[in-house]
Amino acid sequence: MKSVRRSASTPRRGARPPRPVVLLLSPGLDVRGQTPQTLEYLRILLPPAEGRPPIPASAYNVAAQLLANEADVDRNPPWARVHLSGGLWLTLRAARIGNTGSAEDRDIAVTIEETSPPERVALFARAFGLSTRESELLGHLVTGTDTRELARRMFLSEHTVQDHLKSIFAKTAARNRRILLSRALGT
Repeated sequence: MKSVRRSASTPRRGARPPRPVVLLLSPGLDVRGQTPQTLEYLRILLPPAEGRPPIPASAYNVAAQLLANEADVDRNPPWARVHLSGGLWLTLRAARIGNTGSAEDRDIAVTIEETSPPERVALFARAFGLSTRESELLGHLVTGTDTRELARRMFLSEHTVQDHLKSIFAKTAARNRRILLSRALGT
């Protein structure tokens, strides 16, 4: 497995990427331009063969989803989340640039940015089938809130909060809050 050479702008484990980097695609999905850091992120998303430019596969996927959405083939939104090594989650989104002319003649911007903690927690909750109330509780846990304050914020008894926590632990195979939050946040 080849390692990716790092430059000053390459994100490192624990480093926070700039918000956001942008890849500009033509209506035919040809690369027209990009912010300087975009190339480094594309190398991490899909490491290229030595000496070759990275292929923006993830960016093409969300841009193609935008096209499918516009053609009324698929109504899912044009975005995706990607988990990278070191616990980094990136969100890619596609949208048309400008508002004059027909949509199919306008360029497509694909943004790549770090996924926010609330987005990671929401994804985690859906992946483990947490109920609405359990998801809400998990969102409050991220802020470091204790059981008494959780109960107050959610208008529940402390015993009910503990019951919800036990259910979340069972569904996620986490034994305590620290492990649960580590998994939920992808750290």
